[in-house]
Amino acid sequence: MHSHQGENYTATATAVETRKLPLTEAVKLAKQIADNAPPEAAETDHAQGFPIRTIQQIADANLLTAPLPEKFGGANLGLEGGTNHALLQILKHFGRGNLVVGRVYEGHFNALLLIKLFGSDEQVERFAEDAKNDKLFGVWNTEAKDGVKIFPHENGKFRFEGAKTFATGTDFVTRPVVNGAMPDGGWQMSIVPLDEVITKTDASWWNPMGMRATRSFKMDFTGAEIEGKNLIGAPGNYYRQPWFSGGSIRFAAVQLGAAEAIFDETRKYLQMLGRIDDPYQKMRLGEMAILIETGNLWLKSAAEKLDEYMTNSSEQGSENFLAYANMMRSVIEKICVETMNLCQKCVGARGLNKPFHFERIIRDLTIYLRQPAPDAALADAGRYVLESKIAADDLWK
Repeated sequence: MHSHQGENYTATATAVETRKLPLTEAVKLAKQIADNAPPEAAETDHAQGFPIRTIQQIADANLLTAPLPEKFGGANLGLEGGTNHALLQILKHFGRGNLVVGRVYEGHFNALLLIKLFGSDEQVERFAEDAKNDKLFGVWNTEAKDGVKIFPHENGKFRFEGAKTFATGTDFVTRPVVNGAMPDGGWQMSIVPLDEVITKTDASWWNPMGMRATRSFKMDFTGAEIEGKNLIGAPGNYYRQPWFSGGSIRFAAVQLGAAEAIFDETRKYLQMLGRIDDPYQKMRLGEMAILIETGNLWLKSAAEKLDEYMTNSSEQGSENFLAYANMMRSVIEKICVETMNLCQKCVGARGLNKPFHFERIIRDLTIYLRQPAPDAALADAGRYVLESKIAADDLWK
């Protein structure tokens, strides 16, 4: 991975030649990468850190290019019906290994999906080349009062004013989708090639309880210029449904991965202390096992719902999938909170001390669960079922 500050990092493994990556193999590779990720997660748990080694392994395994169309060297991951369960499993594994990696990979995928959905064939092909050259993509939408504005400039170029907050992967993401307001107020997506423009980074803005190594700094784009060919889609496309809210099943998959990590670490800890005959520990672990399996069943089912929508899209199908996605993210949040509570009862104060991983994973997950509008998501699922006259047995068929 290359920072656009000019630092160079050597690959940790030999790059696999570009070829079609079977999705079962992609999931297996993600699992292996996740198994080896925790030591780096612990090392880089600070605001100037970044999981360079793990991201490089993802690049070397062709997983940065998997969400590209097959004709451009990808595996169609998450781009067509039948591929979404593999995508959610990959995201879950990365979340299990290091929530920071899960967050970064989810943003990379989201950017490539948006380009595929709303970009021209020329743009899809051009940015596919960037992904094949290990460029990391992301989506930077969040802003404060000094948000990004995009103005038409001379020679068909566009000029930026204003800043983004939560710019995940600052200095390592070099192809972010940056959204900004056009003069008429339309919300426009654009790809800003950060290795070709000058921006101003404010790292002091980022001092969180967890997810520190996401480097979600504030970035000022004032004065940066891009060519018109880097504008993606029409104003307003970013908020098109079901893609905008339905993407919540992806961050929920990452979160579930962290719950799995907590479950695995708790069991290992109790086995190490010889506490496996304690009836209360047995009961808690039974509860945790139910929670994790429930999450995995929701994961599979949400993937199937999205597969169905991608295969036979309709307005009714969009509404149905969105309600399901909102339920799924709500359930996963509860699963994660309850898993953290049970873990803390299991391991006590001693377990919440380093070198054990619990305190870091719990901090990271607590922050990552704070996704926008959880109450509105649940209320929207409620609205959908309340307005429907379909019997419960048929509601999600």
